[in-house]
Amino acid sequence: MRPRRRMPAVAVLLLLAAAPSGCGDPGRSSRPTGARAVEAVVAEADRALDGVLRDLARTLRLGGAQGSRSFAVCGDTGAPRGVVSNVFVHFTSASELTHQEATTAAAELLAADGWAVVDPHNQALLTATRSRLTLHLRIGPSLVQVDLGSECVETSAALAGAYDDRPVAELGRSSRARPDS
Repeated sequence: MRPRRRMPAVAVLLLLAAAPSGCGDPGRSSRPTGARAVEAVVAEADRALDGVLRDLARTLRLGGAQGSRSFAVCGDTGAPRGVVSNVFVHFTSASELTHQEATTAAAELLAADGWAVVDPHNQALLTATRSRLTLHLRIGPSLVQVDLGSECVETSAALAGAYDDRPVAELGRSSRARPDS
């Protein structure tokens, strides 16, 4: 009889990490979970920074962009179930557009880029969603604020804690829509 060989613990962990989540459990979400899902949301936010927010800055003649990226645990305090990604960007504005013109232009740019704008006529706060992201845009006379957050991305409690422990990352200061990272 041949001795039974045990699979190294590292190999077991790799197999578990590669296994599809929610196998056969109809109550679980079909969305990806874990670090890959968090990084996919981060990449999606980066595409928004490089795309529609850059276009928005150009159209509204915004400058002096500065921002930050942070993560927070979501779920119950005693049982975290995931992580939320948050990006905050602030621009200075010297635009000659009226508030209504700026809001209309922003809503049109977001819609053209595939964002679902909740109420395009809301002059106080534009809210738009796309995939797992929600964008809040507040246009003021000299400052434009963008809050770009994700829905709760399912992870293990340990991974959620690891993201939550990351320091707030400053995205830099730039005249571009996407602050230098």
